[in-house]
This record gives sequence, C-alpha cells and structure tokens, in this order.
Amino acid sequence: MHKLLLRSLAGVTLGLLLVSVACSGPEPVAVPSFEVDPSLAPIGSPVEATLTFSVLPNASFDEEYAVFLHFLNDDGEVMWATDHYPPIPTTEWKPGETIAYTRPIMVPLCPYVGDANVHIGLYSVDSGTRLPLEGDEGGRLAYRVGGLRLLPPMENIRFSFISGWHLLEHDSTCVQWRWSEKVGVISFDNPRRDSQIYLNLDNGMVLGGEPRTLVVSVGDRPVVRIEVVPGNVVHQIPLGASLLGDTDSVELRLEVDRTIVPAEMPRLDNPDTRVLGVRVLGAYLAVATRE
Repeated sequence: MHKLLLRSLAGVTLGLLLVSVACSGPEPVAVPSFEVDPSLAPIGSPVEATLTFSVLPNASFDEEYAVFLHFLNDDGEVMWATDHYPPIPTTEWKPGETIAYTRPIMVPLCPYVGDANVHIGLYSVDSGTRLPLEGDEGGRLAYRVGGLRLLPPMENIRFSFISGWHLLEHDSTCVQWRWSEKVGVISFDNPRRDSQIYLNLDNGMVLGGEPRTLVVSVGDRPVVRIEVVPGNVVHQIPLGASLLGDTDSVELRLEVDRTIVPAEMPRLDNPDTRVLGVRVLGAYLAVATRE
C-alpha cells in the first residue's frame, strides 16, 4: 500500500498524510509514575513499589485492564515482569482521579547487578491490546517510569521444597518457579525469632473456574487463608517465634482447596495435563533483629 501511495502522491502531501494518521490514534488515558523502597535491593529480596495513575480528563475504560511492570537490564532486555490487576478495577477509574497503591515485589535471582530500568503499561488480558499513556514511551506503549539498582544477594535462610512439588521450571528470562500439587511442603532452618515470610505466587493472568483458596500452615497449625488471584502477588505472612517452636527446622505447608488441570480448562489453551496447586516463584524470610 505504501508503494502505491509513493507513486501517486507528492512527497509533501505524503508527509502531511502520515502526520495526520499518526495524530489520529487513541488519546492517552493516564499519566503513570513509579516509586520503589528501597531503591537499592539485593537480588532475591523484596521491595515495596508504589504505582500511581493520574487519570486524564477524556479517559474511558471498556474493560478491566491489567498492569504490566517490566524490569529491563542495560541492554533493554526484560529480566522479569510483575503483571497484575490494580486493586481498583480500571472500569471504576474516573477522569481526574488519582489511583495509587503500594505492593511488595520480589526481585528474582537474576545473574545481573546494576541498574534496572522500569517500564509500565496497561493491557487487555483477552486481546493483548495496550492502552496509550502519557509519558516517556520506550516502545510498544511501554513507558519508562524509573529504575531500581540491583545489588549482589545477601545471605538468607535456604528453603527446601521437600514434598508435593513438580520439577523446577524457568522461562527465557531469569524467572524460576515450582508448581505445587494439592499439598506442597517447604522446609527451612528455624531462626527461633519473630519472622515474616514473603511468598511470591504467580498463577497467570487467566485462572478460569471457581475461586480457589490456599491455606498456609506451620506444621499442622493453620496460619493464613489466601484467595488465589490472577497475576504476580507477594504475600507477607508473619511467623512468631512461638509459632515456629524449638525444632531445628520448620515445615511450611501450602494446601489448596481445589487443584487445576490446565488441559481441562479451554480458556487457558494449555496442553499441560499435570494436577497443579499454586505456582511459587520464590520465598524470602525476614528475621527480626536481636535486641
């Protein structure tokens, strides 16, 4: 089509036509921003990210769009992503509103130390269509909103996936994960102090079926009941010293009320016939300092 235009239109006319086409696209719907605390983080550790969307006056949303948050290395390659739905669905965003929320993010064990660039965007899970935002676009409607400096990993308590787990998997980036069966057990050395475990789950953006529940227990003592939701979520679970007890190791039990088989869920379009519980990307134990 462009060759036909070049044959029939003068250069100036063609230039004006292309400018007109470029300017007739959808208008931006929001101005994004991003803050992270701390701004320097050892790989394998959690950080707190605050995302803000200032909704523009002419914005409208015809479906619940998801947020993608991409972390890129110096070569512009995506190291990991934390896709999720915002706590207030985009269908409820009003022109002129400011939507702000804070969520923990787990830095995976990437073989990379240095500055990570952060890109953000909104997209439709069903169609993949991205919405235009107002800001510094880095290509494909992904917008530069800041950075995070990655440091070498700190020593942390080692986790062992001792029973009820499928084999370790990984993608083309630096993300690794294990799927649990109905019950998966993780073991770690007992710190014998008040602690908090960060449990990074990501069950995909399309779950399908009825809602599911995950119960996290220490041994046979239930600690928390968690709704299994779409997207990348880091759960913060307090573990008191009295709950951990005096044994040398602690067993953390993860049990879902209902498993899934991806091949039996048409919406997923996935041939996987395994029986799956939850997908664990990582865990981190923050131990209280001694007084």
